[in-house]
Amino acid sequence: MSNFGFEALIQCLICAAWFAGFFVLSRLFKHVIAPRLIRAAQKIQHEYLSVVLQSFLRPAVFLIVLIGLYIGVRLLPFDFIHTVSWLTVQMRTIRIAFIVLATWGLLNASKCVELALVSTRAKLDLRAGDTVVRFLERIYKAIVLLFSCVLIVTELGYNVNSLIAGLGLGGLTFALAAQDSASNFFGGLVIILERPFEIGDWISTATLEGSVEDITFRSTKIRTLANALTVVPNSRLCSEPITNWTRMKMRLAKFSIGLTYDTPKATVEAVTADIRTMLEQHPDVHADTVQVRLDEFAASSIDIAVQFYTKTTQIVEFRAVKEDINLKIMDIMAKEGASFAFPSRSIYLENSPALSGLKGESL
Repeated sequence: MSNFGFEALIQCLICAAWFAGFFVLSRLFKHVIAPRLIRAAQKIQHEYLSVVLQSFLRPAVFLIVLIGLYIGVRLLPFDFIHTVSWLTVQMRTIRIAFIVLATWGLLNASKCVELALVSTRAKLDLRAGDTVVRFLERIYKAIVLLFSCVLIVTELGYNVNSLIAGLGLGGLTFALAAQDSASNFFGGLVIILERPFEIGDWISTATLEGSVEDITFRSTKIRTLANALTVVPNSRLCSEPITNWTRMKMRLAKFSIGLTYDTPKATVEAVTADIRTMLEQHPDVHADTVQVRLDEFAASSIDIAVQFYTKTTQIVEFRAVKEDINLKIMDIMAKEGASFAFPSRSIYLENSPALSGLKGESL
């Protein structure tokens, strides 16, 4: 083996040793150093520091390996590695890799947005906490990705100003194409600022009804009664009246009870009074909202109007309360000897000679 070949082999082994050393250092950092730093941050109850350390843990591990690879390659005994063009490519690759790793860590650190909102919740009236957090986290990630792309494009040798100027030539076309997206984005901002609903609320509009699952830049995802996921553009959702059933303080129940026309007046009064008393004493009904009155004389019944508000607003509990009240109304009707009316019609035949002649004949 020639002297040059032996020296080249030794140099290659040194390069491999450098890379192996940095690889071991990355494992040591991941499994020993970083966990201790995170525990120390948690012990001093510094939430931001803890989140940042956890967010940049894996990018830092890759960065250590990347530095070892860079040093190892620079020590290789090949002439082309030390040329100006190759060194330029190496440095550009390292800078782009560093930008990618920093972007990775910053995206992982998006939880800091939630921590910042929690710390300012007492100063800002952020009732729609989950909605605001998700929306602002997406804005934060979009900004980080935008700056990262600009830096990478710059590292690749493109003039960002020229690129922006070139985009300006087709600005009108782009603006027309992005008009709907812009309106949906501002619709999302309206939803965030006015807070007509938040994630988890049950809402209804003129065209749909369901539970809000997510709010994005462009649209809102709603789970309908049929358990289907409907994606509604924010601009359309903001242009329709929205009813938020989740924010009801109490739920309305309103119906009529029909008594037969042969029901005595005293029985009608007793049924009305008993139902009113039962509702006022019911533990799930707001007593001051109870209204039970003789309403009207319908075509085939004497109607008693019943109206009250329940304390629960959840649909399942509301139906359980109505079922209990309906059963108690049945007991009151049975106790007072009253009967429920049903649609009926009475036909009276006038006593006329023409009809009298039909007696004894089959019809």
